[in-house]
Amino acid sequence: MTTPLYVLYELLIRLTELDPMIGDFHAHKQIENGAIIRTNNGSLNVPKHILKKQFSSPSEVTEADLKQLVNEFKWST
Repeated sequence: MTTPLYVLYELLIRLTELDPMIGDFHAHKQIENGAIIRTNNGSLNVPKHILKKQFSSPSEVTEADLKQLVNEFKWST
């Protein structure tokens, strides 16, 4: 399943509310187990189960899920 682009944007908006330094959407790539979101400051691997929850029922993506994604953000060097 290809994730609609708006799902990635919505997720990124939620993540930047926790850490504005994550930055703005730059590009993305669908991968077998989810998606890679690239921002102007780095990249983030988002698991498929998080993308599915964000698509079908965003309220099921918990703050703990979001904080884990923020902590796994890979900063550009």
